[in-house]
Amino acid sequence: MLRTLILTPLALLIALPAFAERPAEGQPHTLCVFDPSGANGNVYQLVKDFAVDALALGVRFDLKAYTDEKTAANDFKAGQCHAALLTGTRLRPFQPFTSTMEALGALPDYAVTERVIKSLAKPAAGTLMTHRDYETAALFPGGSVFLFVRDRSVDTVGELAGKKVATLTHDAAARAMVERVGAAVHGADIGSFAGLFNNGSVDACYAPAYAYQALELYKGIGSKGGLIRYPIAQLTMQIVIRTADFPAGFGPKSRTLAAGYFDKALTLSRKAEREIPEGTWVAIPADDRGRYDELLREVRLSLKPVPYDGKMLTLLKKARCKHDATRAECVL
Repeated sequence: MLRTLILTPLALLIALPAFAERPAEGQPHTLCVFDPSGANGNVYQLVKDFAVDALALGVRFDLKAYTDEKTAANDFKAGQCHAALLTGTRLRPFQPFTSTMEALGALPDYAVTERVIKSLAKPAAGTLMTHRDYETAALFPGGSVFLFVRDRSVDTVGELAGKKVATLTHDAAARAMVERVGAAVHGADIGSFAGLFNNGSVDACYAPAYAYQALELYKGIGSKGGLIRYPIAQLTMQIVIRTADFPAGFGPKSRTLAAGYFDKALTLSRKAEREIPEGTWVAIPADDRGRYDELLREVRLSLKPVPYDGKMLTLLKKARCKHDATRAECVL
């Protein structure tokens, strides 16, 4: 019995994953990078370039590629990475403020996205960029998120009623949106939604344009489907760090460095959008766009419990109205 009492705790300690301690000066910091295409993907290559420039800030990154975002997030949470590059939605447990940038309809286009990202890189925003032990050290645009449909005649919200939509299980807002329009939620993750769409298990899914080629969504679209030309959100790729693991002042310097990568990162998204055949896009009538904007606003405000940060929602609304004061919400 005494032997069991002694050995059991030791066995548990041995089984636990090694926690990445703060590196000694000059030693590398592990950066877990999510890219659906792994180390050959465009996101990984972008972060690789960023890591080279980060050497001037006194930090050397050792990049580790992940094709499964949940695993990357879990490894970061478990302390096996000093930093992680994840999508904004997956980052919510670590940094609710910057993750709110991916709120439905909150960033209508790239001009507003650029204004917000560059504003957050300024020193005045520094206190908002930390949450408990975590800090957002970089923000990159990941591209507009579009609705992919297997039937291009489904080009209005009402026609989504009864349709099955592949919906990320960790995104409460997306589930609420799908239910709000009368569609059926089909739980998925980044590793499975493309397959569900391509094999006909769901009628629609949502993703940035790069997924058309990278995840072969053109197979699900076939000759009858298409992409709805209306951004329902803006994907962001964010680097989150444990502040204590990095040299003092690294976070602000890193955000400034990352802001300079905006055009380079956006080029990847614009290229992916241009490469989609023009006939694949489904146009939305101008009169409908205002109604869709209002629908997304209602969903953002109705979510309970609220998954978004209120300060960020206010900042995003100001940015939208500064860009286009004619929006209906700007006179409310």
